[in-house]
Amino acid sequence: MSGPYRVVPTVTFQEDIERLEEFIVQRELASHTPDETCLFRFREAVERGLGILTFAPHTCRRCEAAREFRELVIPFGHGGCVVLFAIRDVDVVLLAARDQHEHDYR
Repeated sequence: MSGPYRVVPTVTFQEDIERLEEFIVQRELASHTPDETCLFRFREAVERGLGILTFAPHTCRRCEAAREFRELVIPFGHGGCVVLFAIRDVDVVLLAARDQHEHDYR
């Protein structure tokens, strides 16, 4: 699904997603009943969530700390992740990502 906006990930955002994926893998390995599909489901959830940004980025909430940025909440399991982004003309620049339970972006 393409729209009038182009989603542009930064290196920091990509590193954050990799960190979150590593956390998911470690959590599942430590579980008594690990879910082998968990990482794939997380990636699908992120992809679906980011799809919204291609056509409706202005529907996401404004960041309380910096009003020029917005946040997209991507539900996953009992939590999810929050993506910090900026809208620059037709580009939606993905700046950072964090687990919903983390207090701030790294």
